[in-house]
Amino acid sequence: MQEMDKNDCPFSGHGADLINVKFFRGRRDDVIKREEILEQFRSANMQRRQKTATVGAHAPKSDHPVIDVKELVEAL
Repeated sequence: MQEMDKNDCPFSGHGADLINVKFFRGRRDDVIKREEILEQFRSANMQRRQKTATVGAHAPKSDHPVIDVKELVEAL
C-alpha cells in the first residue's frame, strides 16, 4: 500500500541526479518515519476539527540558524 501512496517525482526524467534527503528532528538520531508524519497530520487535523488546537498568529521560530536549502543541496 505504501508504494501506491507515492507520487512520481516531478523532477525526474530531466537528466539530473536526484538525492534522497532525510530530515531529523531535535536531538533524535533516527529518521522521521512516514507513519510519524501521517500521525502528526491526523492529530493536527483532529485538533482543528474539534477546535481544541492552539493556533498562533505566527509559525514557531527555531533556535537553529537559517539554512538556504539550495546551498544545502549543492553541498551534497
